[in-house]
Amino acid sequence: ALFAAEPREGIKAGLVTGLPFHIGAIGEYDFGVASASVALGYGYGSFLLRMGGDYHFDKPFVNSDWGIDLYLSVGGHLDIFIFSGGAAVALGIPVTWSWHMDDLPLKFFVKAGPEIFFNFGGLDFLGSAGAMYQF
Repeated sequence: ALFAAEPREGIKAGLVTGLPFHIGAIGEYDFGVASASVALGYGYGSFLLRMGGDYHFDKPFVNSDWGIDLYLSVGGHLDIFIFSGGAAVALGIPVTWSWHMDDLPLKFFVKAGPEIFFNFGGLDFLGSAGAMYQF
């Protein structure tokens, strides 16, 4: 079984990628019960700026079938896409599952949830995965 270490408060930085395709650098400050993050990168054929926050549940989600403890968070993010023809704005409401290493200050996470595009009037489903190092 892969038991999770408890989440640590403080600054984290790392990489994020996902589908539909996006890739970038992410930074996060964890306050304990909540966290704020910012990501810069490339997504949807444009420059991507993502600002968000999450509320963390204090007990891990334990699934004996998976043999792993995951911490659950729910939050939101604001995406700004800048491309050659203009810009687009979207609001996402992801659920995050994270696993923290015991021996190293690393956090691995997966996010998934709907995203509403205001400029183009559409709904998409976003999925991300990444890793962050705790300073």
